This record gives sequence, C-alpha cells and structure tokens, in this order.
Amino acid sequence: MAVPEAPRGFGPGVRKVLGEHDLDGLAVDGGIELLRVNPAELALAVLHQRAPDTGPLLDEVDRLLWLANVPPAPEVIATGRSDGGDETVVLALGRDAVSAEHGHPMGPEALASSLATALSDLHARPAQHCPFTADAATLRRVVDQRIDAGAVTDVDDGPYAGRDAGSLAAIFDQLTADLGPPDDPVFIHAGLAAKRLWLDPAGGLTLLGWRWAGVGDRHLDLAAAAAMLTSLYGPALVGPFIESYGFDRVDLRRLDAHQILAHLLA
Repeated sequence: MAVPEAPRGFGPGVRKVLGEHDLDGLAVDGGIELLRVNPAELALAVLHQRAPDTGPLLDEVDRLLWLANVPPAPEVIATGRSDGGDETVVLALGRDAVSAEHGHPMGPEALASSLATALSDLHARPAQHCPFTADAATLRRVVDQRIDAGAVTDVDDGPYAGRDAGSLAAIFDQLTADLGPPDDPVFIHAGLAAKRLWLDPAGGLTLLGWRWAGVGDRHLDLAAAAAMLTSLYGPALVGPFIESYGFDRVDLRRLDAHQILAHLLA
C-alpha cells in the first residue's frame, strides 16, 4: 500500500503570503520542489525543501538575498521555516512565464539575445565583496558529490563521447591546470539549464537554481548557455549568442574546458 506523502510545512510568514491558494507542483531540482501558486494571476512561485536536508535551498536563499532582487534573479517575497524544519521561499514569477525547456515564446533568436544580455548584466555585477565562491576547486567538490551519487549522465556525442564522469572530471582538471585561474573572475550563476530559465512573453527573463552561484569563471555560464541553445535549437545559435555577449570577453580555450564542467553539473 502506498504511503501518503507528508504535508508540506510552511513558516507563518510564508503561510500569510500564500493564504489558502492552491499550489501546483512543477518540478523537483536537487531536492528542491518548485511550486506554482494557483491562480497564476498572483504571479508567485514557491521553492520548498523538506527537513532535514535543507542545505541546498538555504544556499539558494542566501544568494538570492545577496542579489537583492536584481534581474535575472527573481524578487524574494517571503522566506520561512516550518516548525518541523522545512524551508520555503516565495518568489515573484510572471504569471505567463514558461520554462525554457519549451523554447522562447518569441522564438530562438529572442532566447539567444535575451540570454546574452542577462548573463552580461549578471557578470557585470560588482563582486569584490561577494561572500560566495564558485571557482574551479569549489565546483569540483560539487562534481565529486554528483559523481558519487550517480547524478552525472553519460556523454552521447562529441569529442568526449563514451567517457565516464570520472574521466571527464580528470580532463577538466588538466585543462584548468594548464589555463590557470581567470584574469577577471565575475559573479556567475554556475548552474544554468533550461529547466532553471523562465521566460515571460513580455520580455522578462528569470533564473532559478542559484545554489552554486558565486565568484568564478564567466566561461562556465557561457558554456552552459551554449549547450542549452544547442540542445533546444541546434548549434547555429551559439555564434550569435557569443557575438551578442561579446567575442572580446570570451577565451575559446576556457569555453571548451568549461563545456566539460557544465556537463558534469547539468
């Protein structure tokens, strides 16, 4: 007999915002449940993680509060902890926003252009006093955890097809050792994927999934964006995307290396 799922626990501040409205489950990402408040006219989304393993959501909330509601981060409406230890954050999300898994409402070129603009703005954010690190060493620890958990998918094509996750990690280590640290570290999202990118027909772009974000190499976000565009529409959009972001800010050797890291984190 199936065991009924335990009810979600919300803190009092979150309950006040949500009221008696229904919640529709959309996805689960790394243990964090994404919910949409119904009716959609309320333009709210909810991230919820059950106790006791609430570290990923707490990491995400810390970064969202540091980002201070500046796009492409969503506006934080409320946060709260239930009596049982569940963690929740309520976010603003346009009522007509859709995941990029379905493409851009305005078409492929609109996605490439808006994504380039959003990443350019994010990478230009002052980060000298940022308390969060997303350098190669920090993210490699995340990769090791994912490999141990069997969370990394196999590569089906390209130059690294047929190699297991451990071999790919070793290749990335060698490439980054040869390249050294970036000359211009910036604040990066570090977990870009279609399921974490939400698009509003009115032109807004919102990123979720900030738990690994911090100061690191811009080429990780660019590599993840290129992989996402290729998966959705084919490789033809990668050139226009990089051009829109700015060829002068891109090192192709670093972009190639970070394609491996982007895959290991995807």
